[in-house]
Formats: sequence, C-alpha cells, structure tokens
Amino acid sequence: MCATYKIAGFPTILGWKMGESKGHRGLELNEEEDIEPDTVAEMLGLDLAHENIELFDWEFEDNETEALVMEKLAEKGRKAARIKKSWHEHEPHTHNDRYHNAALSLAFAVKSQLFQTLTEDGKIEPKRKDALIDFLNLLEWATPQSWKLRTSVVKEMQWKINDAIQVRGDIETLITNDQNSHRAQATEDLWGYVDASEGGGWAGKMFGKSQEELAKEDKHWSKTCTHMEPAKGFTCGLW
Repeated sequence: MCATYKIAGFPTILGWKMGESKGHRGLELNEEEDIEPDTVAEMLGLDLAHENIELFDWEFEDNETEALVMEKLAEKGRKAARIKKSWHEHEPHTHNDRYHNAALSLAFAVKSQLFQTLTEDGKIEPKRKDALIDFLNLLEWATPQSWKLRTSVVKEMQWKINDAIQVRGDIETLITNDQNSHRAQATEDLWGYVDASEGGGWAGKMFGKSQEELAKEDKHWSKTCTHMEPAKGFTCGLW
C-alpha cells in the first residue's frame, strides 16, 4: 500500500557529527542497510573503543569548580536513570495500550494529512481521499470487531468521506465527539480500547483513576509508547 501511494515516510534514524548544528538535517543512518556500530562510527567520524579505555585524571582550579562539575555529572546520571526507568513503566503492554496508541496515531494522521493539499475548488485531493478510503477498508477487514474505534470513528468516516467531510474541522469534530461519547460512558478503559466482553478479556484496566484524569489520558499516547518523549508517540502508535 505504501508503494502504491508513494509513501516514503518510514521511521528514520538521523545522526550528526561532533559539533555539527542541529539546525539542519543530519545523516540518515538506516537508509540502505541495517545499522552496525562500525557503520555508524564511519558515517559520523567516531572512534569505537575496542580496547581498554584509558581514563584521565580531572584537574580543577578550586574546590568550587570541582563541586560544580561533579554535580552536573551526577545530574546527567540521574537523568539517564529516569529515562531508563521510564522504559519499564506501566508494564506489561496490554492490548488496550496498543489499540489506544494506534487510535491516537490514526486520528492525528487523518487530521494533519487529509487536508494537507487541496484541489483548486478547495476539496480533498482525490489521491488522498482514495488512500484514506482504502486504508479504512483495510482496518475494517483486518482489525477485530471488538475494537470500538472500528465501529465508531472508522465506520463514520467511511459513511461521511464523500459528502459530509469537507474541511479539517469536520474530522476534528468527528474525533472529538467520539472521545467525549466514550468518556460519557464512565468507563475505565481509554479511548480506542478493545471491548473485553467481546475480546476474551484482552483489555487492560486503569483502576483508581478519576474520569477527569482518564479524559486527559484519552488524548495522549501511553508512557510505554512515548518513554517520556511525547514526539515519539505518533510513530509508536502508527506502527
């Protein structure tokens, strides 16, 4: 499908050589082959430590400077530990996590891309509409009936794509209304969940949270998807 519609937006790993500005696009590290340490080192001009590393002694002008440097190093260590810990939060992944994250990425992609380019009379570009219709049909065919998004947002977009959806606001309203309708049921499952009653107990629960808290989480990717970096949520949910 990606080849048919000339989609080339796959996850890409970029790298910058030491001292290079992040203001321009870095080197694409996984463009042609699998990433290997030696390949990355060659592209970025790095020397890999294959032998024992020789450490050097720190020399400071005074105790105050030493204390400042040590505190900065300690904070870097604490930050690394927090990030490492975040990778294991809310384990294990539940089916609800995956379907919730996928629902958010689908919503974001449709809202941001469907009206990216328009025809001269201001309508959705035919190739974008065709791609969305094909994808919605694929979701209807390939996803479980217990996925609530399939019987709400996906079905509604299929019904309305040819006439009722004319501007970006129509899509945003459709998605927002579905999220509000879901939360009005006072469920403990996040938006985009799999119905446990139909799916053999797949869905994970989030007991102890208020509806206000859950309403906020309905619109955010899970921490198991973002790892404390919100920008990663879209790609995680998409794939």
